Amino acid sequence: MPFWQRSGAIAKYPLHPAALATLLLLTILGMLGWLPNSGWIFSIIIYFAGYKYAFEILLRTANGDLQPPEVSIEAQNGSVWRLLGVLLALALAVKLTFVAGYVAVGVLMLVLFTCIQPALLALLATGDGLLTALNPANALRMVGRIGVVYFVVAAALLLIQIAVLLASRSLAATLPGFLASLVIDAVFFWGLFVSFHLLGLAMYQYHDALGYTPSRHADALPTPHDRDQALLDRVEVRIEEDDLPGAIALLRDELGERPVAPVVHERYRQLLREAGEAEALDAHAGRYIAMLAQNGQDRLALGALRDALDTNPQFSRLDPEHGTGLVRRALELGQFRLVVDALRALLRADPRHPQAPKWALHAAQLLQVRFGDTTEARAVLQATRETCRNEAGIVDLDAALRTLPSDGSST
Repeated sequence: MPFWQRSGAIAKYPLHPAALATLLLLTILGMLGWLPNSGWIFSIIIYFAGYKYAFEILLRTANGDLQPPEVSIEAQNGSVWRLLGVLLALALAVKLTFVAGYVAVGVLMLVLFTCIQPALLALLATGDGLLTALNPANALRMVGRIGVVYFVVAAALLLIQIAVLLASRSLAATLPGFLASLVIDAVFFWGLFVSFHLLGLAMYQYHDALGYTPSRHADALPTPHDRDQALLDRVEVRIEEDDLPGAIALLRDELGERPVAPVVHERYRQLLREAGEAEALDAHAGRYIAMLAQNGQDRLALGALRDALDTNPQFSRLDPEHGTGLVRRALELGQFRLVVDALRALLRADPRHPQAPKWALHAAQLLQVRFGDTTEARAVLQATRETCRNEAGIVDLDAALRTLPSDGSST
């Protein structure tokens, strides 16, 4: 049954014993917010607990379990903090816009905020990360996959929020302050649980279009390891048939569809080398390094970066955000040559980046002090000096150049 035909059951979802017990507990604990001095601390903790339980509802429902959770164990604190931070930042931006008198802009921002809410929640719940969730392209991709249903979900979430707001204002005007606060909290948590349950239902019913596999379906599917091995077996068949382009195309298509194990990426790179596809090698390396870095797999990312630089010393597909983090990690591990090569790759990738002078100074210092190569140190500084548009950076680069021996000898 489509989720929009379950409006009654969705609205009554918080009446399930586990959800109702949680709602009542959070509401009662909300009284701690009235304590002098420390009340606001308790309020933050209670609202965090409410969002954590709501996230658990979202995860359970999206995975095909329509019963509320007894205990919140799956929703990660980091996801909840990121969500709260983003919601607070967006709400503050909208409010400041209205306060500044830009009503039309504020209304537009509110509409856009409403439109991206389902994508933001869904992507955070599936563990795709904050940057992925905040990328407008992902919201547009979700709209393209499920069509008008996306806007139905967004409109339903907005209506729930409006209903909660109107109910809260009405209660605040008719009930004594303390009692009003209790009832308002109960209404808020009711709307929160309903909203996350609604979105979970939409995710579950449209999981195929979203590329999301509910856990209740996962047991019937091959494991990632099985799929990777089956893929590599098909690739080897193509190789035996002397169809190198076909083997590469098979891997390329699969890499574009789903996450695969590092061994699959390595096989893909081996075949690209055999085919002499240097541009494709560099493009893949850039994406692969970024993916590993984003997933916190720093050692694998450093290995992939070293391989990319060994394959092409002029490699320049290094994203500054991930590249600077990998530079720090390589420095911690004492991989100084990789630090220098990574910094030079960053300079090739974006020579006019605001941090480019610092990258050049760091690389030049290591080249001069660690490797005794003042010629290369000078070359790095001069090349960055030519493209630098930052006055302070130019001053620093010129100062560093003056400290180098003019004959290029080691100091």
